[in-house]
Amino acid sequence: MENPVWNQVLTEFEAQRARNEQENDRRRREIAQKHPDLDALVNQRHEMVMRAVRGAFSDGKLQSAETVMAEYNRKIGELLAEKGYPADYLAPVCKCPSCGDTGFVYDNAVQKQCECLKKAYRQALARADGSGQEAQTFASFDPLCFPDVPLPGTDVTQREHMTVVRDKCRQYADNVGTGPIKTLLLHGGSGLGKTFLLNCVCHEAALRGIGAVCVSAYDLLTDLKSAYFSRTGETADVYFDAELLLIDDLGMEPLIDNVTVSQIYNLLSSREKRGLYTGITTNLTRDELKNRYTERVSSRLLDRRTGMAIAFLGQDIRLAKR
Repeated sequence: MENPVWNQVLTEFEAQRARNEQENDRRRREIAQKHPDLDALVNQRHEMVMRAVRGAFSDGKLQSAETVMAEYNRKIGELLAEKGYPADYLAPVCKCPSCGDTGFVYDNAVQKQCECLKKAYRQALARADGSGQEAQTFASFDPLCFPDVPLPGTDVTQREHMTVVRDKCRQYADNVGTGPIKTLLLHGGSGLGKTFLLNCVCHEAALRGIGAVCVSAYDLLTDLKSAYFSRTGETADVYFDAELLLIDDLGMEPLIDNVTVSQIYNLLSSREKRGLYTGITTNLTRDELKNRYTERVSSRLLDRRTGMAIAFLGQDIRLAKR
């Protein structure tokens, strides 16, 4: 899914982390070249911490990793000061110590946006509004782009229907983090505004400080598959931990035997048990969801007790504009 402002902010954070790493490397090379004794102490710290983590004994005493780290940090800080450097010269470089410039922090194993990311996003939105760039927000949602003609078999026009859909999506966004409705499923044909409204949910949640992760179903499966075959799971942690996960175009990912359905089920089941919020768009019908992902998955997406499924109906507005 596309939220240009949000994606740009995340790109800027990624670039900052790359600059941080370059500066870390530069400082280490400088110390290694000018002060080999200090560099040796840094290497010893790394080796001793690794031994402590593995439960090794030092001098007949079991030392915790924290104790070892604190002692070496003290020695390294003193030696740096003696040589004219700040005591934290070899500490990891970052602008925000809370998140390490990742933009995210964890609260009881739930990923949330750091204050620095919230601020950067608000500033980016202000710049975007000033430049005339269209932001995908509830405020910019224009019902007039939908045909004012009745939907087949009803007295309700597509424009009226989409106004109600917008209000339901806004209600979901307003209640992320507190409301009982955990899952939002937007389903219907192409060109009906599903991705736009999912981006609106992302935008609204971000303004409220909700940690949102946006991903296409294709990229999601790529990461889930990578984590599955690597057996580490680290690649997929962000999707299991995000307070709000937004998945665009479910059904467009490849259907791999014994992988696709099981991984998506595990993800949805885990998030459901932890009370986390998940928004999904798909072009599939209810029956197609059941046939593709089995009853176990579709029942979680269509459960009215904990979810809200909204049908998008009418003409493809992109074709209508043409």
